[in-house]
Amino acid sequence: MRSNNPTGIRNLCAVAMHLRQTMPANAATNYAVRTVLREAINKSNPQYQGNVNRKNCRHLSVAAERRLAEDPKAPLVADHAVPVSITLKAFAGASDPTLDSVVNLVAKYAVMVLVTPQEDACLRAAGLVKSMPANWDEKDPFARYKHVGIEIKANAAFRGSQE
Repeated sequence: MRSNNPTGIRNLCAVAMHLRQTMPANAATNYAVRTVLREAINKSNPQYQGNVNRKNCRHLSVAAERRLAEDPKAPLVADHAVPVSITLKAFAGASDPTLDSVVNLVAKYAVMVLVTPQEDACLRAAGLVKSMPANWDEKDPFARYKHVGIEIKANAAFRGSQE
């Protein structure tokens, strides 16, 4: 039986908490926590389409929008605006997390952006694949894009977007 996204997100967050509380801190546990939290982040889109990441992106770059207008099948990159590693650090650093606080953490950072491969390379060149800019205020999920000059906008094709 499949669960709806809010239930699935809570279940995944509960698994992450269970792993943190009962398993030794090692590479295998970290991998398992990363896997379930990444899936919880992905499921935060009410119209989640599995691994069809294009449909999971509430935002896109202006360049990606142009590329899609030219070629709807153009190769693009679905990027977590706030890298999953940041969510994992916040989770690991929480002193006494509750299920609700973990669900809120996932929701806070569950922003996907569709970018071009060139823009993705620009983020990589700036060292912003698994990190945010040094001056990040921990609020603006688009800080990495602003830092390298990538213009982001709401994705009009995103189904279920309330933004």
